[in-house]
Amino acid sequence: MIAGVLSMTESLDRLFNGLPERLTVAQLTEVLGLSSTTVTYRWLRDGRVPAIQLGSHWIILRDDVKEHLRAHYNVSPQPNLGVGDTD
Repeated sequence: MIAGVLSMTESLDRLFNGLPERLTVAQLTEVLGLSSTTVTYRWLRDGRVPAIQLGSHWIILRDDVKEHLRAHYNVSPQPNLGVGDTD
């Protein structure tokens, strides 16, 4: 399990490498691989991605998005084969 977490963490770090602490909607669209900023705005409004809306502007913090993706990673941890087996 730890190896899987480290691999996922490293992948997220590479994905967000070089991006500023505050992301624009266009940067978020690109990093998430969405088809358009229209989709990104919908995801922001629906709360699928963590952000703060101030009027018509969005504050999107890179580390909040990374943590959200890390927390919602959809791959099940691999069982520790051979560890704790009593058979």
